[in-house]
Amino acid sequence: MIPAAANAPTAAERVFNSIICGHLVSSTAADADSTAEYDSSVFAAVTITPTSAERGPSRYVIENQLPLADQTHEVVKVPNSNVVLISQMSNSMLVKAEVDDSGAVQQFEAFQMGQNTSALHGLANSQVFPGKVWLTLQKDNKLVLIDPKVDSIQGVPEVLKEISVPAPGNGPHYIGEYGDELWVSLQDSSDVLRINHAMPSNYSIYHGLPRPIFVAQHPINKMFYTGEDNSASIMKIEPRTGKVTQITIPAEAGQTPVGMISGPQGIWFTLLGDKTHGTGTIGHIDSNDKITYHKLQSPLGMNAALLHLAFDLDASNNYTLWLLSSSIINDDALDMVIKVTFDAQWQTIQSEDILVMPTQNSKAHRILLTPTNLFATELSSSKLLSYFKK
Repeated sequence: MIPAAANAPTAAERVFNSIICGHLVSSTAADADSTAEYDSSVFAAVTITPTSAERGPSRYVIENQLPLADQTHEVVKVPNSNVVLISQMSNSMLVKAEVDDSGAVQQFEAFQMGQNTSALHGLANSQVFPGKVWLTLQKDNKLVLIDPKVDSIQGVPEVLKEISVPAPGNGPHYIGEYGDELWVSLQDSSDVLRINHAMPSNYSIYHGLPRPIFVAQHPINKMFYTGEDNSASIMKIEPRTGKVTQITIPAEAGQTPVGMISGPQGIWFTLLGDKTHGTGTIGHIDSNDKITYHKLQSPLGMNAALLHLAFDLDASNNYTLWLLSSSIINDDALDMVIKVTFDAQWQTIQSEDILVMPTQNSKAHRILLTPTNLFATELSSSKLLSYFKK
């Protein structure tokens, strides 16, 4: 007997191969090598027609691991560069990262800002000094302007200006530049500071309730507002007169105003909720201080713990607002990126699209939109998430 070749096909394989070639193989072993033509009449009714295979864009998520730290906070992208800066407050580290168009970190370096107890937090690009960045050292009670030296990731940032927060102000958290003025939330003393960075002796301190987080200027009435996250209240500041007004958030709407930005037709803010519940609520303040609350309706959105927000770069055409849900005070809350689309009048939510972040209980912290992707910092996991479509 001649042994079968080691790689000889089995009878079943010959049947399969013959069918692929358009022939029918006898199912008996004796007739395994015989073939019969298909009866075309059996298949005549079946038609195969090429069609277009159109589809929407695929979604991608990258989680960039950063140097380990207990708290990873703010993120900015330096204009006209491929460099992003990330603040790590717990050890006062500034991470300088080179990213590609998808937001993937190519290389990074970390730099100690002050001492490891200085508590680097706020980051803001300067318009007056293009390419330079303002930052806050919360425990050192200082505002600092740096040149981040984006030409080289290894280049050590240079301090260009240093401003001490005047007493009794204490604990600069958020910083924003408005022409010659800086507006700063002083978290530890529950104040808001206005200071002229060209003439620091020209300043005002507005005392509020615990604890101011962000500061934003209304695009219509030009007043400044800050959310006081421990007080379920928003403070309105009239710079010309120095008058401050407290706007109470009703309990039925939610509590803990955190994220606050200027946007279409007014000030927009998020409500984080409490240690056990989120309410999926965002608010809009018009020029007369009337607040309209918008509640998410999707199964994951309706109880989201909303911490931060950012308008799409094409929001004037696509009416899109991006939200960040966070587990920062509620371990049961989902860390999510939520895309919300409004009608053209910014009065009604039309749709919600949700990305549940891969690393949960990461205490998602800030979001940043760029022309090619969205960044989100993960406070407790030392990661920078990038979300993009192709």
